[in-house]
Amino acid sequence: MIIEFKSKAAGAFFMTEPVAKLVFAAIDMELSEKGIFTAEQVPAIRRKLDKAVEQSRQQDHARLEQHDDAVGSGEAISKEMPVGLSQRAFPLLDMLKAAEKKGVPIVWGV
Repeated sequence: MIIEFKSKAAGAFFMTEPVAKLVFAAIDMELSEKGIFTAEQVPAIRRKLDKAVEQSRQQDHARLEQHDDAVGSGEAISKEMPVGLSQRAFPLLDMLKAAEKKGVPIVWGV
């Protein structure tokens, strides 16, 4: 399933269902087929997502340091670094910031 996010504050974008579920879990919400972040809800949701992204970046940084240490010591690395929450959540976080600034809602649906 593909989820489309729209707001008068920014251009629309799409997320796959698994990515959208991951992002919604980061803000302690369950993904539904359609919904709205009201203008009043947007600031709190943006803060939650900002916090989750920052925690994810710190974890990614720690993993990258371990990766660099392993490469530096000549260990074979079998897996690439996974794409983190900060990359996956970027479009929604960007939209939340724009919607907060303009005081408008965000809607989503399949």
